[in-house]
Amino acid sequence: MPYEPTGHARPDSIERRSARQEALFADEPALPEWPADIDTDLGQLADVSAPRAPRRPADPRHITDTVFEQLTALGFGDLEQGDADQPIRSEAFHIEWHSRSNKLSTSEVQRLNGLAAAAGEDAPKRLIVITTAGISRPAAAFTDTAKAFVFFVDRTTHKLMALNSRSHEALLPRGNPAERQLECW
Repeated sequence: MPYEPTGHARPDSIERRSARQEALFADEPALPEWPADIDTDLGQLADVSAPRAPRRPADPRHITDTVFEQLTALGFGDLEQGDADQPIRSEAFHIEWHSRSNKLSTSEVQRLNGLAAAAGEDAPKRLIVITTAGISRPAAAFTDTAKAFVFFVDRTTHKLMALNSRSHEALLPRGNPAERQLECW
């Protein structure tokens, strides 16, 4: 006598399962049939819905213009448009653009800070670094002690983001940022 476990029903036949599944969707409206009078090439629809090539990156002038507008809105009031060698100029700040693939290191930031200090005629200039790569933690700590600002610019949105605590303070929302003055040395 073969063993049959008690309490287990025999599996339903495929036809019976199919009838139960169809009953679940009985009150759903049927999908419309493809109209016979429409003469559309399905390949044409695939071409229209194909993903488009990504947006070309903005030209450097557009990026410098948006960075200039954002820095001015943050209270860096003495900025002015420059030329291709130095896109943004200032009397109080030395602005450096870092567009390499590696992060800013401490030695690189120290070098840039020395250039900023030497760039001032009467008083040393403070450093503003605009980067597309990032900054190491020790370099960020050095920029805080050197009273420098380091901003990351996103190439797709062209928005500035703070990379050290001093630049984070500059990004904090205020009542009227045009009235806010940044401390000089």
